Amino acid sequence: MTSQRSRRLRKKMRVDEFQELGFNFTATPQQALTDEQADTLIDALIAEVIAPRGLEFGGWVGGGFVCKAGRGSATEEDREAVVSWLRQRPEIETAEAEPLVDAWH
Repeated sequence: MTSQRSRRLRKKMRVDEFQELGFNFTATPQQALTDEQADTLIDALIAEVIAPRGLEFGGWVGGGFVCKAGRGSATEEDREAVVSWLRQRPEIETAEAEPLVDAWH
C-alpha cells in the first residue's frame, strides 16, 4: 500500500526527490598486498580521488562502496574517476564499478 508522505518525511527518509546514490566497486590486485601496501593504496585513493570530490569511502583494497559526503549523490563522473584511478595503479590488475544505486535502502 502506498501512502502520501510529506516533503519533510521524504527528506528524512531520503526517498523520491531526496534519494542519494552511491556505487560499489571491485579492484583485483596484481598480487597479494601486505597490510602496509594496502594502507598506502587506500590512503592514496582517499587523498587523490575521494576527498577532492567530496566523497566518502568504505571498504578495502578488494572493493568498497563510495557515496557523497553529507547530503547528495555520487555521479557517473565520480564513478569513472575512481575506476580510472584504480586502473592506472600498477598494483591493480582489474577495477570495475557497478551502476549507481540507492545508498540508503
